[in-house]
Amino acid sequence: MRGIAWAGAVFSPAAALLSWWMTEQVPWPTSMEGVDPIALLFPVAAAFLIDRRPRLPFLWIMWGTGVVWAVYSLAFSGTHWLTAHAPGPYVPYLGWLALWLWLWAVPTFIGIMPLLFPDGRLPSRRWRWVLYGNLFLMVGHSLLLGLSPDAGFELEMEGFDNPFGVEALGTIPETVERWITPPMMGLSVLGLLSLVSRYLAAGPELRRQIAWYAATMGVFVGFWLVRGDDPVLGAVQLVLAGGIPISIIAAVLRHRLYGIQIILNRTLVYGGLAVVVGVIYAALIWLGDHLVGSYGPVAGLVAAMLAGALFHPVRLRLQQAADRLFDVERDPYRAADRLSRTVQEAGDPAEALATATSVVRWALGARGAAVEIEGTVTIVDGELGEEPKAVPLDWHGEPVGRLLLNGVRQGREPLAVLAKHLAELAHAVRLTTDLRRSRESIRTTRDEERRRLGRELHDGLGPALTSVTMTIDEARRRLARDPESVAPLLARVREEMTSTIVSVRELVYGLRPPALDDLGLEGALRLFGQAPGPRVDVVAEGSLDGLPAAVEVAVYRIVQEALTNVRRHAGATACLVSLARTDQELRVAVCDDGVGLPPRPPAGVGLTSMRERAAETGGTCTARRREGGGTEIVARLPLH
Repeated sequence: MRGIAWAGAVFSPAAALLSWWMTEQVPWPTSMEGVDPIALLFPVAAAFLIDRRPRLPFLWIMWGTGVVWAVYSLAFSGTHWLTAHAPGPYVPYLGWLALWLWLWAVPTFIGIMPLLFPDGRLPSRRWRWVLYGNLFLMVGHSLLLGLSPDAGFELEMEGFDNPFGVEALGTIPETVERWITPPMMGLSVLGLLSLVSRYLAAGPELRRQIAWYAATMGVFVGFWLVRGDDPVLGAVQLVLAGGIPISIIAAVLRHRLYGIQIILNRTLVYGGLAVVVGVIYAALIWLGDHLVGSYGPVAGLVAAMLAGALFHPVRLRLQQAADRLFDVERDPYRAADRLSRTVQEAGDPAEALATATSVVRWALGARGAAVEIEGTVTIVDGELGEEPKAVPLDWHGEPVGRLLLNGVRQGREPLAVLAKHLAELAHAVRLTTDLRRSRESIRTTRDEERRRLGRELHDGLGPALTSVTMTIDEARRRLARDPESVAPLLARVREEMTSTIVSVRELVYGLRPPALDDLGLEGALRLFGQAPGPRVDVVAEGSLDGLPAAVEVAVYRIVQEALTNVRRHAGATACLVSLARTDQELRVAVCDDGVGLPPRPPAGVGLTSMRERAAETGGTCTARRREGGGTEIVARLPLH
């Protein structure tokens, strides 16, 4: 596909130049004056972009327009030139091709390309009839001209004999030709309006891309509407037509529309380097030949050495100039500084990460960049392609996500520096997301617990107390007339009250373990650790007296869940529970010598429950694999 594109890029300018040369030999075809910029520039510009994005439909439409116009120009000029200098039996067939082939380029250029810029798709389904109108115009009009019995008006030649003319059509093709301009103009104006529609619905970057193309197309169509048959305005219009591909390339260069920034950067740097070093080498050789005479070989060696010495500093200067042109920062520390300043202006961690992703893409000159955070969000900037480069993001040895890059060719140092900053932001986003989920879970759990307590009180405790009240009333009524029957009633009241006390105790135990009140936090943990399984040691640093009740319950439930997981899954022989109290927080750690967590532990019920318990008090809970083997659960719970 790239080979075909470049073949057309070579053929079309050659055909345009040959067409211009033949036109100069026969002065009467006024419509073909000068070198045609459409055939000269469209295929070259399109091939340049197709080399990077060979499957983008719009680029092939642009390329085909230029190639078809080049063939038409060659057929039109060749017909006149051959008629004047070498007439033969095949000239009418070449002229027949020139009759209608232009209709497969002009409507495409002025009507279809604006509809499909920049991605080859219509702005919406309601614009389909405009596309169908252009296609109908192309097919129907070209068919009429191709079958016209007298087509001299189209070729500006009197007495042209159309080899495929149909006499029955009479003057219909000529009449259609006189009235075809208004619908062509109308469809062209609608094509421009489609650009306006796409512009209004687009984001800031796409708007800037559309502006380059829409501006040149608007001026071109405006000239076409007002120029009439003025040859001067016609020449200006051809120049404007040549500005269309230039405007598309400008959109590419300035806004990376098709992701070719890197290859342009390298082309400018090393192309300029070749020119500069070549000029320096040639100048030194010339000076050597004129100054030292017979020491030419020595002069050549000296020139080569000097050119080699200048190679690196010249390359650095050219690279800096190209980086300024394409807005690329290669100093990782400057890029990191810009990243930090940009992030400080963001409103929340997610917005900061999105901004940082864009800055990293800019700093590395990548076509696309994305940050994946496991279980939370994915932020994409640009085009990732099919196989992006993956860079792990680690926060204090813990993997938090990946940085995906497309088209980056920077060294390892900038990547390493920027990845550290992104890892901090990714960790913050993950914590924020976990905190939001925990709050939602806490709110849901609290509502469920309230519903459970209400149900227990309504369905269990309420009826029991009602039954006791009714039994006491019955005993009071019998006390005067039948005292002996009161004793069984009172016995039944005692049984019901005992059962009710048990139900109330179960409700209270569900809210706060009684061992905390009887033995204290450390004693309650020791008691729970005495269950069958690995040996559990409890070590406390600092006094645990006077802890907030919510903190005590959270610590007990977290350690209870952690020890349950150790007994079920870890295969450990020993476990250490350590509690360290400071003025600000209580740190709880549960370490075992078991098999440890997998590299990417699933978010199971146990880990989620522990994180939620910690979040209820405003703290955090993390789980990680220990370097020496086993698992470590660390919870930090604030005391104020």
